[in-house]
Amino acid sequence: MGILLIIFIALGSAGLLLQGLMYTKQFNLNLGIRVMNTVLGLIIAYITFTSFPEGETIRKSIAAALGIIALGGLAISFVKREALAGRVLLTLSVLVGLVFLYVGI
Repeated sequence: MGILLIIFIALGSAGLLLQGLMYTKQFNLNLGIRVMNTVLGLIIAYITFTSFPEGETIRKSIAAALGIIALGGLAISFVKREALAGRVLLTLSVLVGLVFLYVGI
């Protein structure tokens, strides 16, 4: 159980750090930060998806949708780097995914 707590703390810290970096002026147009946010969003979606039992299809669908939202945010960022919508989708994917993982609504 100790390693699980460490993973949860690391995911939360990485999520907050990457969200903060994505909205700072210095890293605003940096595509690398957005790719790292997408990877983090996909990791969170995968962990959330696999943590629910077989019969919880609605929760599993929500977790999969969060991963798809992360990919959509990255696609928007590739098309237009200045678009706020891509950053908002990445933020939504990571932060809602973390809440969904921690609380397990």
